[in-house]
Amino acid sequence: MKPSAADLKSLSVFLAVAEHRGFAGAQTALHMSQSAVSFHIRALEERVGFTVCRRGRQGFELTERGEVVLGRAKALLASVDDFDSEMSELRSSVYGTLRLGVADNTIMDEDLDLQGVIGEFLRKNPRARLNITVGSPDRLIGEIANGEVQLGILPETAQMEGLQHRQVYTERHGIYCARPHPLFAYEADQLTVAEIVKHPFVVRPYANLQELRSFPEATVGAHASNMEAQALLILSGHFIGNLPHYYAEHWVKRGDLKALLPGKVEIVSPFCVVTRSGRRPSLIVRNFIQELVSRLWQESHLEKNQNLDP
Repeated sequence: MKPSAADLKSLSVFLAVAEHRGFAGAQTALHMSQSAVSFHIRALEERVGFTVCRRGRQGFELTERGEVVLGRAKALLASVDDFDSEMSELRSSVYGTLRLGVADNTIMDEDLDLQGVIGEFLRKNPRARLNITVGSPDRLIGEIANGEVQLGILPETAQMEGLQHRQVYTERHGIYCARPHPLFAYEADQLTVAEIVKHPFVVRPYANLQELRSFPEATVGAHASNMEAQALLILSGHFIGNLPHYYAEHWVKRGDLKALLPGKVEIVSPFCVVTRSGRRPSLIVRNFIQELVSRLWQESHLEKNQNLDP
């Protein structure tokens, strides 16, 4: 099958239907009528010669062959975006779609100010488009490796062959417990590492147990795939665990969370921009990285000046 422009359009509609698990979500995302979405799915099925999805009273699901088409469609449409980006570089202008992957809950970090970076990038590059995927670092690493995402902003993880990591930022985390937890009643000067490690921790697997460097005798009682899941398990009162200070602050102010050994134990979590290695990133990727690094430098410089003020 040699794809035409019409085929690419049908594949993009199919991709939206698959991502939203049905026609209704795709209609909203694409600003298309149900009949238009149905037309493109029928056109795709006629083109490939088989059914790609089933919809009915029992809900929506991809067929086995539809799953294969979905994977190929993602790769093909990503290649089209890359072609746009490469052509824009030949014209020395930023044009095309940047497929950006961001770790979940990053938007809450005011020091990173990712929304400000995005706003300034789009202001300077009005012909650029952004397609943002928010997910766990494990998921994003896989999508960067297979080309679905061009650039990821995520916590440092184990180095994977074929990917390039560049540290740009550092998050500061602490160990927290919730009001129902036995340690919540302790005063800060009463707590010791020996007392804390008597209680099970919840950890994020992608952090490679770096969260427990200060607690070598700790017991892992649960694993969480992302920060929100980790916070939920900590808030349950059954586990203690590591959270960024900016993320925990909401519950600390409400009296629902408490930092353990504040000022004594702090975990540093490097954040990186991650791209595929082996070739120079496209102009659109380089411009976004430049905007991010520039914003972080400005914030760091401003903070240093504020600390020097009498």
